[in-house]
Amino acid sequence: MQFSQLFDYIFPAVFVVFFGSFLFRLIRNGSLTGALLGARVTNTVGEIFLSKSQLSSHVLKVQTLEASAGEKPTIALSIVSKAPLGASMVPMKLTSDQAKELVGLLQQAIGSRGP
Repeated sequence: MQFSQLFDYIFPAVFVVFFGSFLFRLIRNGSLTGALLGARVTNTVGEIFLSKSQLSSHVLKVQTLEASAGEKPTIALSIVSKAPLGASMVPMKLTSDQAKELVGLLQQAIGSRGP
């Protein structure tokens, strides 16, 4: 078997393994956010519309993630952008301590802005 024939089998196999593992994570965790962060979303706390125009919108979603055995629940923040020909999502996982630190920084930013 020549290398070119072997490559004809390896390339599709790598693609199938990659796509199959992502599909498995998507089904196991129940959502795109869960698949990307590796945990099931248990609750959507809320959404904040960051910007909205006729052609696009940007939304910040706050969700809680299921905790693994012996761990504290984590928080997922995701920025979802939608447009007519595409969409994107940037998910981030925060621990409870990181979320508290973020709250403190946001309160500090609001306080320093003035009345």
